Amino acid sequence: MKGRYWVDANSYIWGARDPYPMPGAMAYWSWFEKLVGAGRITSHWKAIQEVLDGEKKEQPEQIVSWVKTRRDKLVDPAPDSKECQELVGKLCQFSYEKFGSVKTVEFTKGADLFLIARAALDDGAVVTQESVKKLVRIPTVCEAFNVR
Repeated sequence: MKGRYWVDANSYIWGARDPYPMPGAMAYWSWFEKLVGAGRITSHWKAIQEVLDGEKKEQPEQIVSWVKTRRDKLVDPAPDSKECQELVGKLCQFSYEKFGSVKTVEFTKGADLFLIARAALDDGAVVTQESVKKLVRIPTVCEAFNVR
């Protein structure tokens, strides 16, 4: 299915804190899960891994358990294509040219580049809590590459 919403790790984490805290807003998370099942919402495995890394904290948040039990449903199962990998390279090059090597190294550590590339190739949209207030953020790169 094309035109999906590609969800960043911070949208799970911050969404579960506020405005849809667990366990009180389970109606929201049930609705979210239905959209995942319908193929409207997906994520990259690297973004899901970022959420699951919260399990290593002293007191993991409930969203970690929720994501862990739904990991296979939340992740788009298709492997990263050659076209995706080439686009990741272009995104990385853009970041390097615009923001320099130090910022780019930090930006490339996570799922962001793959999330943007997969959304672009899917004619989808990236869902994130990031803003353009800081350098090298998802919205800045999405805007440069015409990704919603």
